[in-house]
Amino acid sequence: MEEDLGLEVESQTQTVGPFQRDYFDWPEEELARRFVEQVSAGRLKQDGTFVDLKLKQRKSLTKRVHDVYKDTVNLPSLLKMLPGLPTDPTPMDYLHSVRNFMSDNKGADLFHWWKNLRDGVKTPLFGSADILNACNLKCVHCYWWTTREPTAGELSPEQWRTIIQNSFKKLRVANVTVVGGEPMLRKNVVQVFSEELKNRMSVVTNGTHKLVPINGLYYISIDGTEETHNHIRGPNTHAKIKQNVKNFVETGGRVNLNMTLNTLNYKTVMDVIHEWDGIAGRMSVQFHTPFIEDDPLWLPFGEERNKTIDSIIEYGEKENKRFVINPKEHLELMRGNWGYKCPNWVIFALDYRGNIKMPCCMGSANENSLQPKCDKCGIAPYSGVLAGLFPHEKALAM
Repeated sequence: MEEDLGLEVESQTQTVGPFQRDYFDWPEEELARRFVEQVSAGRLKQDGTFVDLKLKQRKSLTKRVHDVYKDTVNLPSLLKMLPGLPTDPTPMDYLHSVRNFMSDNKGADLFHWWKNLRDGVKTPLFGSADILNACNLKCVHCYWWTTREPTAGELSPEQWRTIIQNSFKKLRVANVTVVGGEPMLRKNVVQVFSEELKNRMSVVTNGTHKLVPINGLYYISIDGTEETHNHIRGPNTHAKIKQNVKNFVETGGRVNLNMTLNTLNYKTVMDVIHEWDGIAGRMSVQFHTPFIEDDPLWLPFGEERNKTIDSIIEYGEKENKRFVINPKEHLELMRGNWGYKCPNWVIFALDYRGNIKMPCCMGSANENSLQPKCDKCGIAPYSGVLAGLFPHEKALAM
């Protein structure tokens, strides 16, 4: 159901004393270590079946040579993930994308993370920030309403700038996802992220507000064909989103889509892919993650989920190899329970007050809040890291 607020949400901050969070004073290594310990402990506390993955240590020259060999073999797959590549990239397209990737120390910071990984040190690769606690929609499947708390305490743009400098930039993360609520209700905060994290930030939005230029990428949430989408997100939202996307793309803006599959919309996913291929840049797919047992929106493991995954994989293999972001290995992983070995430490996730969320970006800084059912998780970033950035059965000791 839609509630068109129209205006940006003003921050409601406390002005007594200097703005401070404990982690501001921690150096990079200590912040990474404490964060990993905190989210790992929270995950273990939540579910005793969770496997706290231990990265293998490099012990010998032979092992180092073997690691270099594996990295080299995997290089073609990594190149396909470079940002800004067209559907059929030429050698010049690859060179242009690599040059952009290596600018602003992005390449150096990613290699820094990879070296830590190879040395057996867990550090966050990505960041996530809930910049406000309000939304103009109330989608029937959205986890945010499950963990939402009273709005008071949202941070000012300059407080967010302080957080960025003392967390995400300190940790040298590759990309920070700006979320909400609906982040475009606070364009002033989005602008701060755009200024501080040039080409290292993305905004996940419902697309009902006008898209403004940013030094990053938009992800628009689509929940089906027009009828299904409007049923989930509210009347007339689909047409408004589609027009906003077209207008922004026509000015040279970059827009990807994200679709969360549930029992209401999974049968429309192929229609959505065909509808938007040629309008948006690319599209990511994930599955609804429940917070309660017997959630009617969760698509169970089994025949229907498998048929859906098969159709998406077939599209990527036979029609357009680049439009669907999820590689085959990622989609295969989501056929069943992977949550017990989730690398929840790869995303440094903060709530709208700048507090660390647990056990992951779908959780809450309040340990008494409802938590996602990790054995039924369908969220893309964590499963994508597990399936794609490194083969877990080779790189991880279980």
